[in-house]
Amino acid sequence: MTSFRAFVFPALAVVIHASATVAAEPTFPKETHGDWHVLLGVPASNLGITDEDTGLIGGKVKIDADRLTLASPGEQPETLLTANCKLLAEQRVDEKNRPLPGKEAEARLSGRVTGDRRLLWATSEAGLLHVKILTSDPPKTTGPFKGFYLSNQFGGGPETLYLVLRRQAVPARSKHEKAADAKRILGDWKAVAHYDDAFLKGPGLAGKRTFSITAERINELDAKGQFVRPPVGFWGTYQIAEPVGALGAIDLQLESWAGGGAGLMGRTPSLLAFYGDDLLYIAYNETDRRTEDKRTRCERLRSDGNHNLFILVRQPTEGKK
Repeated sequence: MTSFRAFVFPALAVVIHASATVAAEPTFPKETHGDWHVLLGVPASNLGITDEDTGLIGGKVKIDADRLTLASPGEQPETLLTANCKLLAEQRVDEKNRPLPGKEAEARLSGRVTGDRRLLWATSEAGLLHVKILTSDPPKTTGPFKGFYLSNQFGGGPETLYLVLRRQAVPARSKHEKAADAKRILGDWKAVAHYDDAFLKGPGLAGKRTFSITAERINELDAKGQFVRPPVGFWGTYQIAEPVGALGAIDLQLESWAGGGAGLMGRTPSLLAFYGDDLLYIAYNETDRRTEDKRTRCERLRSDGNHNLFILVRQPTEGKK
């Protein structure tokens, strides 16, 4: 997906040797085998899907010891991609030889993308499986990392397919209506994934941010359930707006500081999408420096150099099963 741009951070480089050694153990351990469902799959356009932001959400993935198979969402799923893998023996490290999360495998791809590529995978504290598959050769690098590919971080890019998977099925996207969205958004939510500059925040793949959304405010909570006010955060007042096409709309009035030295965020017209009542996506612009009256709503449910994306799962309230 072109919107999930390829940002290169040399401190997070992955070292890949020309003559990689294949490990004896399987690519995927037994506890990862079976069916998974797609929370995020970008860019879907790398598989010929027009809706590159959300076209794979709800798709199904089957994992065996050395194989991953991806099928499209819908009542008549189509097998889009198969990756037959061989786990590499080398541990994933950065340029300072520090271990990086996840494992890496050689992957022979068939389906809508073919060829011999690389596949990275890791599990998160939220119980999600993150998979990144090279779908084309990455750009050649220069300087001290010449010969390495730097697409290490878990996120999308023009030469990759990035999948976020969970065990539970993903409901179809809800039909958005202002009054219904205003009721659905209330409650406690946990960010199982948060993307900044198209990449997952937190190299440990941790999901530690929780939020309480009332009729007027989004409040971030600490581990004890108390309100916190981080200087760079996602909290403030809001109003649900009229839907924009198939997506819902939310006008945030964020009281935290924006990235890129943009100052206090203030009015931030944003997008949201519900998949059922308990799964929520919110995308917002974190770097709009124009005066608040000139700010326009982001156009896509995505993360890129200017937009953040949260994937939130509703948390049960006390006394509710």
